[in-house]
Amino acid sequence: MNPALNARIAGFLYLIVVVASVYALITTSSLMVSGDAAATAANVRASEQLFRLAFVATLIACVAYVGVVAMLYELFKPVNATLSLVAAFLGLAGCAVSGAFLLTQLATLAFLGDASYLTAFSPQQLEALARVSLRLGGLGNSISLVFFGSYCLLLGLLVFGARFMPRLLGVFLVIAGIGWLFGNFTSFLAPSLGWDSYLLPVSGLGEFAFTLWLLVMGVNKAKWREQAGVT
Repeated sequence: MNPALNARIAGFLYLIVVVASVYALITTSSLMVSGDAAATAANVRASEQLFRLAFVATLIACVAYVGVVAMLYELFKPVNATLSLVAAFLGLAGCAVSGAFLLTQLATLAFLGDASYLTAFSPQQLEALARVSLRLGGLGNSISLVFFGSYCLLLGLLVFGARFMPRLLGVFLVIAGIGWLFGNFTSFLAPSLGWDSYLLPVSGLGEFAFTLWLLVMGVNKAKWREQAGVT
């Protein structure tokens, strides 16, 4: 394989993940009104196409991340094959959880639709159910980030042990992984603290730095071949 090309493809796919995820997060968050299910429902109805685009963006991010995981597994296998495999499984598990919880976004649209069977519920009940669906989607995202955080942590260790990339990138990824894990576990144990929102920029910047390096600089091909034991 060509490790330099592999790294740049991984970087390109990772960039898609970052851009699509940020867009989906900002778009969905802008439609939600804290403590007001009726206002949130009204925003979703008024911007349904925007809400659907956020759903598609998240779906694209999930698919692209699978590609990232596959490419990086091959790239870091010469460093530690077992650790690279475990990291890949964690990354794929995060994709699976994220994809499964995407159903909650479709459920939101279903509750706010005009299907005849919805007449069994009052408008207020449907608005509340739609808001619950959005809340479950947020919790699902937090669960997936536990897997993605673990993936970042192991990926950082792999980068730190690689001879073909700067070790500083490994430090960034380890910090990003710890941030995702600490922030999201805290959101489950003590949600009132809101630490996950403070750690989001720190973790996000660590991953973004790694993404840009893959896309622009790639890897040192000669050192990768040396560590892989190939000529």
